[in-house]
Amino acid sequence: MKKSVLYTIMIIVTVLMLIPMLWTLTTSLSQDTTTVKFHILPEKLTLKNYTDAWNYPALIEKGITMGTFFYNSIITCLLVTVLSIFTDSLAGYILARKKFRFRETIFMLAISTMMIPIYVTSIPMFLIVREFGWINTFAGLVVPFIGSGFGVYMFRQAFLAIPVQIEEAAKLDGLSDLGIYLRIMLPLIKPTVATMIIFKAMWAWNNFYWPLLVTNTMDMFTLPLGLTLFKGLNMTRWGLLTAGLMIVVIPIIVLFLLMQRQFIRGLTAGAVKD
Repeated sequence: MKKSVLYTIMIIVTVLMLIPMLWTLTTSLSQDTTTVKFHILPEKLTLKNYTDAWNYPALIEKGITMGTFFYNSIITCLLVTVLSIFTDSLAGYILARKKFRFRETIFMLAISTMMIPIYVTSIPMFLIVREFGWINTFAGLVVPFIGSGFGVYMFRQAFLAIPVQIEEAAKLDGLSDLGIYLRIMLPLIKPTVATMIIFKAMWAWNNFYWPLLVTNTMDMFTLPLGLTLFKGLNMTRWGLLTAGLMIVVIPIIVLFLLMQRQFIRGLTAGAVKD
């Protein structure tokens, strides 16, 4: 009886969470409109919204398509994900395995950054980026986010769960600290790596606030910024906007489906008492 009630509640919550996604998909496959409508199924199935969104006339005149925004998002997402995974995991490994003065203080300072909203640090970050001449560049979009307190915490906890004897055996075989980190430790925490890849990729892909601050020309816009062009001052082209939203969402859904098993395992990896 208890399980039946629990499953019923879970199904209801799932349906409620999927309704906005269903509306977005249905609207994107229906004829373009400037009024909000809700249909479970498209009235007249069409893919025209996707082609019109990709080749939006207002952008074509400037030699830009949605493909430009897609390219910018791909580059930004890949660089942020790869570089932050490397820096966070390396910092987590050092904080988990190396003994040095102020180690715990550094760790506490790192995780304390999780409590500070980006809106608090955005002004000094912007001023630093401007000083380096990185406004409207990929460096400005990527460099401020190649490390995070959350990533350091996750990797440190995952490394702490690995027996020290494994490293000692590797050292006896002549591996250096870097070799142990790259060839032994990282492969042993694949679930955590997969989890962080999804978190980092989702954040970088969906980030709207920071690109809005550091980009000032359309050729450097990312997808979230590009979608705002479909919303006019007096009307919104819902067909184009929802088609653009689906274009943005699909890559993240595919990434999650490919890594969901590792992701679920990684959520509980490293849950050990320090």
